[in-house]
Amino acid sequence: MMLRLAMWQGEGVPDDRAATLQEVERVLADAVEAGADLVVFPEGYLTGYHIPELKADDLADVEEALNAVGRIAAEKAVPVVMGTHVVSAEGVRNAAVVFSSSGEELGRYYKRLLFGAWEKQTFVPGSHPTLFEISGLRVGVLICYDVEFPELVREQAQAGADLVVVPTALMSPHERVARQLVPVRSMENQIFLGYANRTGSEFGLDFVGLSSINGPNGETLASAGTVPKLLLADLDPGLLQRERAENSYLKDLERFRNG
Repeated sequence: MMLRLAMWQGEGVPDDRAATLQEVERVLADAVEAGADLVVFPEGYLTGYHIPELKADDLADVEEALNAVGRIAAEKAVPVVMGTHVVSAEGVRNAAVVFSSSGEELGRYYKRLLFGAWEKQTFVPGSHPTLFEISGLRVGVLICYDVEFPELVREQAQAGADLVVVPTALMSPHERVARQLVPVRSMENQIFLGYANRTGSEFGLDFVGLSSINGPNGETLASAGTVPKLLLADLDPGLLQRERAENSYLKDLERFRNG
């Protein structure tokens, strides 16, 4: 069964959760009209990404906003992966929250590899992967810097992921990550990979866009420039089967390791 993946490249409305939720509703309406089966938003979309001196008290209304995202997902009858900062028992987290088409929360992935001094000072890193199923495909979640570590993407593939979605806040001058590294991650694991970046600027950071949806042989199925855009691509499980049948990196690696 084909899955039509939608990824929103854009930004929320700074310091205005209600206006950001209106944007979420608009984007989901457009995505559903385009036939999307899953919609992914960038890193920190609901809250903003780079918020100097971010504290738990600054996120007091986020759970209420996430409940609203769940209601919108249910109204539009489409699953959603939402980038946001949240507060957990351990502290502030950089998260991607997954909602089903009925609005049920399916899981929360916490970014495991934190980038730069600000993230390391602000967030508690996650410790485990998150996977869910939709339209017959097993979907894994990573966040931004996570995808730059081949071990984390390989972990998802070895756990059976057919698609890995990556809410992202990639900033200048790191365009090479989107242009060079991301397609390789899909090819070396023979998976689909969706990379959903932000646009605009935030407290001295300029986000570069360059979102993409990539296939299991590294081809780009959909891509964006530097302005807001809704990316769409049809993901064919048959393509995974054909690519893996010719030569399976995972199976060949396992045989190599086992001698």
